[in-house]
Amino acid sequence: MTKTLNPNDPNSLAIVDIDRIIEAMATFEIELERVEGRDDAATANLNGLPCLFAVLDSVALVRCDVQTDATFLGADAGLFLAANQINSVAFGARAVISEYEGTLVVRTERELPIAAGMNDQQLRTQLKAAVDGVLRAQDAMVSAAQEMAKLGSETAGNEAPQES
Repeated sequence: MTKTLNPNDPNSLAIVDIDRIIEAMATFEIELERVEGRDDAATANLNGLPCLFAVLDSVALVRCDVQTDATFLGADAGLFLAANQINSVAFGARAVISEYEGTLVVRTERELPIAAGMNDQQLRTQLKAAVDGVLRAQDAMVSAAQEMAKLGSETAGNEAPQES
């Protein structure tokens, strides 16, 4: 049953909650699993990447975090430059580098406005765009980080002293 702003009013606007997000993702044959102990979040493994779906007041969040082996102090600037590159173009998601338990995490995410009254088709369309954007941004981060590392190696090679 869809929750509404006022359950006593048959004309009340429907609200978006995690149940509606789970139902909407099921239409794409994606099964979300609720996060234990929380009534506002669920997860799924999409294309081998861990994705979180959460409802926060007026927005829903689709997020993908990929742990790296790099530490903040030993990190190559390539990851940070790659995130800046992703954020400078319209990918449908933003990228940030965060730290968790001493290692860097590549995070891509997108917020969806979830105003009361959003119908099922609108919700599905927004979720599809968010998931596609988040996954594309993760793929782009890998490509951009590899390109930045390649450019860094070439620059270092060009600056090496020449032997005569």
